[in-house]
Amino acid sequence: MGIVARAARTHQSGLRDRMLFTKVAEALTISGLAMPAVTLTRSVSDRHRYSATDRDAYTGIIAYCYDKANAERQLVIAGSDDDAEELRPTYASRTDACRQSRMAARAQRGEATYDFTLDEGRVDILPESPLTARGFKPDIDATPWLVKEVVDSLDDNSFGTRVQCEVKGEEF
Repeated sequence: MGIVARAARTHQSGLRDRMLFTKVAEALTISGLAMPAVTLTRSVSDRHRYSATDRDAYTGIIAYCYDKANAERQLVIAGSDDDAEELRPTYASRTDACRQSRMAARAQRGEATYDFTLDEGRVDILPESPLTARGFKPDIDATPWLVKEVVDSLDDNSFGTRVQCEVKGEEF
């Protein structure tokens, strides 16, 4: 199973129960239709947490690949090489190095996260669904969110839902 999970990460895909590979953050159903959008208002969110990270942590990503024709290690840069993060492995081809550096740069762009808990659970909130927030801080309301993880809980008294969101990023 580990090799399949690694292949999914390599190709920017998510791993589902039935070994179906889908593009991460594509927000499409298995039939190719857009995931239903979710709107969350302040009145239904019992607890929430918003966190914004430092966007200037790194200015670029450096990856290395092996050039078989010249038998040498080559440098691949995504972004700027000033204060760049360096990826450890040496990749087999320039294509793999470019893909991995773009993925690492994309991961850094997750500049903010938004988590919330609903004491009244909602089964209509699904991973990969686009989410719009209304009635929160302007930073939260203005951000296009993508649902990353949904955890439903059921106890003797209630059915609740905890949701983690990330910024809906643009594809490279």
